[in-house]
Amino acid sequence: MVGKSISKERFLLISLCAAVVSLGFWSCVRQELDKTVQQAYELRMDGKADSAKALLEQAISEDSTNAIAHYELARTKYHMALGNPRELPGRMEEARQSIEKAMGQDPDNVIYAFFAGNVSFMQAYMSLMRNQPDAKEKVVKACSVFESALKLKPDYHEAMLHLVEIYGLAPEDVGGDSSKAEQYAKQLEGMDEVFGAKARELLLPEEVDRVDHWQKVLKNNEGNADALEELGKAHLRKGEVEDAVKRFEEAVRIDPEKNILFLDLARYHIMTVWRDETIKDTALPLAEAAIKRYLDSEPVPPLKAYTLGLSSMIKRGLGDNTGAEELREEAKAIDPFFSKASGVPSLTLFVPPDEISHNHSYFSRPF
Repeated sequence: MVGKSISKERFLLISLCAAVVSLGFWSCVRQELDKTVQQAYELRMDGKADSAKALLEQAISEDSTNAIAHYELARTKYHMALGNPRELPGRMEEARQSIEKAMGQDPDNVIYAFFAGNVSFMQAYMSLMRNQPDAKEKVVKACSVFESALKLKPDYHEAMLHLVEIYGLAPEDVGGDSSKAEQYAKQLEGMDEVFGAKARELLLPEEVDRVDHWQKVLKNNEGNADALEELGKAHLRKGEVEDAVKRFEEAVRIDPEKNILFLDLARYHIMTVWRDETIKDTALPLAEAAIKRYLDSEPVPPLKAYTLGLSSMIKRGLGDNTGAEELREEAKAIDPFFSKASGVPSLTLFVPPDEISHNHSYFSRPF
């Protein structure tokens, strides 16, 4: 009896050791794979999205349960999709499939849920713009995904603001719901005055002066960079450029990461030329000046390449086709997949893979 008892104890000890060794092995494997994800992210930030994609696909082939690899692959596909407008719908669908695999492996990760919302929102936006029959289905899907992010992080202001925009501005026959928009706006107003003001602005009647709205908010939130940004954009949408620049400069002094506002300023000047080509000799040099201010901040390569792409458009608009082509080639050399979209790429694409994104951009506005 004693011999059998010792045998069982030894067996249990051996089994426990084997389990520990196995766990240690898989832990090492996962750590290596996570290093691979970081390497892929750094490659993409260095303008090598295709190499990043290949690295991630190899990692997933070795361990299909690696959620963070699926997530980073989804962001890489989104990044590459923006670089080829003709393939945008198909590439975006590939990004959706990858992010859903990440969520399947780690359903409690709010980082994945928020990015999935961004992907679904983009797909819904494309369907709405093209009057596709599946537009309502995709709008409902986007709302559902952002709501899943809120369940994981109830104070996720950016996710809630997206819901206010979708529910508040989409027509009811394609998934809009003014009562839900109002519900989320009130929640945001109770959480954060500036985010609440962003939500409320989306729901204001057309005739209400947005500049006045943000001046009142700023009075109670002096020195708030977000409020200054929104006031500047409100001025810009009214064509009050000098006032917009003043507010943007104040915001950037407080938060240097707000320097991307100079891209919005450049895009504003470009868009005025789209409406009235006779002002190009005045507006386009102003756009060039704004772009220079942004480039002086040394943005990451994908955003630098995107900005050089804008510069190329400006050169072409001024009749300098040679200069335009040189800038376009320079942009392609930095990042062959630089975004060709008119809007600034979502900054959520560029935060580190393990970081919650607190970036937000409107789909219903140019800036």
